[in-house]
Amino acid sequence: MELLINKAKVSEILQVAIGYNEKEFEVFIREAQDFDLKPLLCEDFYYELVENRADSSDWQKAIEGGPYTYESKNYFFRGIGDVLAYFTYARFILKCNYVSTSHGFSIKKTPHSEPMTLQEKRNMYYKYQEDANTIFADFKRYVERNTDLYDSWDSCNECNSPTKTTGFKTSVIK
Repeated sequence: MELLINKAKVSEILQVAIGYNEKEFEVFIREAQDFDLKPLLCEDFYYELVENRADSSDWQKAIEGGPYTYESKNYFFRGIGDVLAYFTYARFILKCNYVSTSHGFSIKKTPHSEPMTLQEKRNMYYKYQEDANTIFADFKRYVERNTDLYDSWDSCNECNSPTKTTGFKTSVIK
């Protein structure tokens, strides 16, 4: 599946080490796109976004954001690309310095630096997740105000339903 953003997009907004491998970083983007972004969007809208992102100025605007007018008032929204960048960065913070070795996972330490604690990483992870959701709220407002441009948003009832639940139920078999 096509990625909606790349490392350069995340680096425009947030601090990512220049030397961090592009292919390794794409793992975080793919995870954020599949596990964080996709559940926020209805399936039809998500796949239409991925398929049409380069072919249509309306879909490009959904990704990049920008100004728009609604009921004679001017607004601005940050696009879904920024939402995805924040989700990606949250995953990057939580997982980036764990290295798989033949003897298990290890964390690199140097005499000039010390890795963040797991609690510090979690705090930052949740902060960037929260930021992504704040940006998403503006994006959602934009799409709901422009449903004539994004038919698939309106056609997915469970996507826009306030009673939509996420997660799953489990039971114990005795």
